[in-house]
Amino acid sequence: MADATTEKNKREPTEKMVAAAKTAAERHGAKLPKGFDKDFDVCKTFLDAYLTRPTPKALSFAEKIAKDKGLELPDGARLNAKELSAWIDANK
Repeated sequence: MADATTEKNKREPTEKMVAAAKTAAERHGAKLPKGFDKDFDVCKTFLDAYLTRPTPKALSFAEKIAKDKGLELPDGARLNAKELSAWIDANK
């Protein structure tokens, strides 16, 4: 019975969360986790992981800038979209 109660108490993600997860998966070439569209926590965990990551396209652009200018792309910028964006703005 505890499992049935737990299932009833699970919240579903909002439509915006589901749409954002689909977009993030497409941009990053990632597979959506099972239940992302039915389980709030699964969807949120996926979004937390992927919304902060730079897209492959942005990373490629930054790496081109770094190569062309003989610069080093910081590790933090490789892992965080906001840091990468700031680095690109400062170095393009």
